[in-house]
Amino acid sequence: MTASGTASRRIDPIPGLIATALVFCVYAGIAVSVDFSRAAFGFHSDEATYYMMAHSLATDGDLAYRREDLARVYREFPSGPSGVFLKKGRDLDVGVTDAFPFVAVSSKSDMDTAQLFYGKSYLYAMTAAPFVALFGTNGFLLLNAVLLAAMMLAGYLFLNARSSPVVAVLLASGFLMGSVAPAYYVWITPELLNLALVMLGYFCWLYKEVIDPGAAPRGTRWLLTGRSDLVAALLLGLATFSKPSHLPLILPILVWLVVRKRWKRMVAAACVFGLTGVILLAGSIAVTGEWNFQGGDRRTYYAQYPFQDNKIPWDAIGQDRATNRVEILFDRRVFGTLLSHNLFYFVAGRYSGMLPYYFPGLFAMGAFLLARRRRRPWQWLVLAVAVAEILLLIIWIPDNYFGGGGAVGNRYFMGAYGVFLFLLPPMESVLAALVPWVVGAIFSGALVLNPFFAAFNPAEHAKQGPVRLLPVELTLVNDLPINTRSERARVWFGTQRRFQIYFLDDNAYAREDLDFWTRGQSRAEILVKTVEPASGLELTVQAGPEPTTVTVARGWWKTRVALNAGETRAVTVPLDEGFPYQGTRVWCVSVSSDKGFVPAFVNAASEDRRFLGVRVTPEIKN
Repeated sequence: MTASGTASRRIDPIPGLIATALVFCVYAGIAVSVDFSRAAFGFHSDEATYYMMAHSLATDGDLAYRREDLARVYREFPSGPSGVFLKKGRDLDVGVTDAFPFVAVSSKSDMDTAQLFYGKSYLYAMTAAPFVALFGTNGFLLLNAVLLAAMMLAGYLFLNARSSPVVAVLLASGFLMGSVAPAYYVWITPELLNLALVMLGYFCWLYKEVIDPGAAPRGTRWLLTGRSDLVAALLLGLATFSKPSHLPLILPILVWLVVRKRWKRMVAAACVFGLTGVILLAGSIAVTGEWNFQGGDRRTYYAQYPFQDNKIPWDAIGQDRATNRVEILFDRRVFGTLLSHNLFYFVAGRYSGMLPYYFPGLFAMGAFLLARRRRRPWQWLVLAVAVAEILLLIIWIPDNYFGGGGAVGNRYFMGAYGVFLFLLPPMESVLAALVPWVVGAIFSGALVLNPFFAAFNPAEHAKQGPVRLLPVELTLVNDLPINTRSERARVWFGTQRRFQIYFLDDNAYAREDLDFWTRGQSRAEILVKTVEPASGLELTVQAGPEPTTVTVARGWWKTRVALNAGETRAVTVPLDEGFPYQGTRVWCVSVSSDKGFVPAFVNAASEDRRFLGVRVTPEIKN
């Protein structure tokens, strides 16, 4: 039997359709039954902006922010649209002139004082608006269910063209469910849409490269024609408008068409990609008078909102958040240090790494590199653009390449994650196909199974389990998820020299005076940040009513101190130059005790029921 005959025999769309139906039924069932406003605990990250945009389109048919739009939010969220991005519009005046280019365009501030506009890309809101119109706010979740199901089907069809149905189902489902992606099912933000646009775009481009034309399932024949490249360009154009960092993703398609000498199709694909962006940018201009939805007079609002009180001008409240030009944070003194550390953190960081949040992508890359003779030439282009996307993020925004403190994993990377599926070589081993499922579940299973809690508590999952074994991203200190709890980050200590401590877990209780208690039989991790150089960190540790052994560590340095009941000892932690972070120095230190006590059970007069380890008083030494 020929190779193509063997491939034809094992191509079966039925398992993929069943898996797709299961994914859709589970997530669509949640979408139509959950009380979203209660389950979500309020808005986080950029949700308020997209929520208001989609509701404005669904109800009013426009993207203007008015007083009635604000009132609409309070029906479901009494806390208001915290974090909403708004901007002032501009009126364009287009005239004809005698000189080239014979058109004169000028603009002035919008004179309508009763409306503002939203300072985010409108693509996700426009896509969600029909669902919101039919199902209310739960329509966002239904859209996300459709996106997850579409990616499941596309992933299966692509992988089944090269592997057995069982392996294809395991790999396709593991690629999605073994990552952090399903945790974003409950987010009213474009992350899942970006992932779907990229993944479906690359599927449209590459399916014809792997499928035997005679075995293509019914309904997929158009994917074997040049039209699929144009659809791919369209989808990637949409993804790029949604998030401009996706711009490089179109290059492999164009390069491959050049390699195959399909010049007309390459030009057509480039035109479709460019025209998609032009049309969408024209939409921004038509709505706000500016092509850059993040430019102009753009502000974000917390607690107080424009038109809530007409006596307060809109620009007297809120924080300036205009992005009128592309800026790459470049400092020669630390560029090499940031780049090398961020490359490592991007792979294995505790809060942003691919290992804990996108392990199937690492698995696909490793499988591709080990495949040797089973590699396809176009996969090198996919690998190149995947690496380029990583480098773009860590060079462009080295101090926040993952999406800020409210992110679960690296949300900025999610769209680019979709291309890693296409690095997978043909596979026959069911055990190998289970690896993304198993490892992914170990790291991100809790996030996927409890997405509402994870979204509102983005730092909790990293306080225990295998994720806690990974290094903390010292390049992202002020944007780590722990910063969402102000009482746990940037806490001031010190009598002679003031410095800040960030508590990475709940194994250290809140500051009491200039000291804190650790939890008994636990290891508390903290970040110490200071501006001026320091030779050491002096920790005065005091035991409770029972003897205990205290372990203090920083990097490879570690010491143990045995304390009698009530005894106090000073431990000096030697400090090196520390990690350079925005003009400061940062060190990661841990303190643990092997015993503990509950004050209320030791002293009848006490009402303190905490399980305490040792009292720690930190001081910085010159």
